[in-house]
Amino acid sequence: MKVGILGTGFGAYHASIYKKLPSVESITIFGRNEQKLFGLRGELGVNTTTEIDDILNDPDIGLVDVCLPNRLHCEYIQKALAKGKHVFCETKVCETMDEAAAIRKAELESGKRVFVDLFIKFDPAYRLIYDAIQQNLYGELKAIHLKRNTAAVWGKLGFDTIVTNLMIHELDFITWILGMPREVAAAGSSSNDREACVSALLTYDGVMVELAGSSMLPKSYPFTVGYEAIFEHGALHFYEQSSNEGTQQQLIEYTPGGKSTIDLPSVNPYEESIKHVLDCCVHGSESMLSMDKASASLQLALDIKKLLPG
Repeated sequence: MKVGILGTGFGAYHASIYKKLPSVESITIFGRNEQKLFGLRGELGVNTTTEIDDILNDPDIGLVDVCLPNRLHCEYIQKALAKGKHVFCETKVCETMDEAAAIRKAELESGKRVFVDLFIKFDPAYRLIYDAIQQNLYGELKAIHLKRNTAAVWGKLGFDTIVTNLMIHELDFITWILGMPREVAAAGSSSNDREACVSALLTYDGVMVELAGSSMLPKSYPFTVGYEAIFEHGALHFYEQSSNEGTQQQLIEYTPGGKSTIDLPSVNPYEESIKHVLDCCVHGSESMLSMDKASASLQLALDIKKLLPG
């Protein structure tokens, strides 16, 4: 399959993954920065262009990967679909539920498919919870606490964007394993429009979910994700910290029989997401990254955002 990528920010990282996959015949990247494009041509051996239409109008390109600013996602997803392309889009997929509905309508009318890079389903630590629920390994899930903390290095992550731009992956995970909650409560704290701390409480029948996200940490603080999942007959505790010094992670299982460390396989969830998209495009496989699933997590994110100050 031939792939076109819109954007040279995170699109450059996507290109480095596509480049390793034998099913990808060629890669063309759109960008406006000639110097950056020159570097990508030399580093990855990809084709580049400063005209988006070169990608949209190329009949041989079967998948368009949208890594443009969020506000442009809806427009260019629809344009790519109208040109007969499958679409893989970075998060967040769009800004509003009206935009989500428009994308879904365009997808159905085009006969092509939209995939959204909600990659957490391919992270072995989170997949373990899904499998534990499906296989009833520890009895029923009773509570789960999830967190995602970062320094203010990813652009604005105040009340207006922290839930949709940072916490969306945890929300996607929760809607994947539990569906939409019966009740939603949220609170937050912030000192400016770039940083915030948010805590959300989601209530399901028999299960309590707490999500915490923060962008108010100092730059010396490592990017941190983690969870504590409490079952009837056990618990799982996971944390991962990433910094310039590398990544540390640990997953501990607690059962009536004792405590043990679970070794996680070395898997890049971004790479697994892209492999999944290509497989779905070629073989028509059921998608774990569908627009319907992305719409559910976006709806929940917007519900939480409404409950925050300002």
